[in-house]
Amino acid sequence: MKYYALKDENNKIIVNTWEEAQEILKTMSKPKYKSFSSKEDAEAFLEDKEIKRVADGPSAYIDGSYDVKTKSYSFGGILIIDGKEYTFKKKYDNDLYADLRNVAGEIKGAGYIINYCVNHNIKKINIYYDYIGIEKWYKKEWKANSSIAIEYVKFADSIRDKIEVVFHKVKSHTNDYYNDLADKLAKEALGI
Repeated sequence: MKYYALKDENNKIIVNTWEEAQEILKTMSKPKYKSFSSKEDAEAFLEDKEIKRVADGPSAYIDGSYDVKTKSYSFGGILIIDGKEYTFKKKYDNDLYADLRNVAGEIKGAGYIINYCVNHNIKKINIYYDYIGIEKWYKKEWKANSSIAIEYVKFADSIRDKIEVVFHKVKSHTNDYYNDLADKLAKEALGI
């Protein structure tokens, strides 16, 4: 089931169909709206509340960013283990992967966090991402055509027997605290 959260200065409404949402949006002044798969997330959006969601066990959020002016890209990441948060961010200057913009950062971030876990003897990690290629290339569900995706697949093959990676897709910019923090760290790495 979908939940459509609609709000303006005077109204906060959740409906279950896009048709209902469209009719209500016509009556609102400067509305903001999004769709959600859970009522909890829709309510959090209406109240501007941040959601902190992690699975049992070690979890990580990753995001990438890109600076058009410098042609640099970056990643930001948060690793949560036993309630402790470890933050990571790294900038990559205009290199052979820069043409993939923030996607290059997302791939580098996923590889970095997974490798960190392998090096620290973590056997299972939940990875939260907002770019689906991170999961699809890792699982070989997408053909890797770019050089960075090919390297990512090779990396995944080399560590598959050392760690179980469980992927979770999240929507960007939906008040998900850790996803927003990963985005912020990626931008900080670029100085933007």
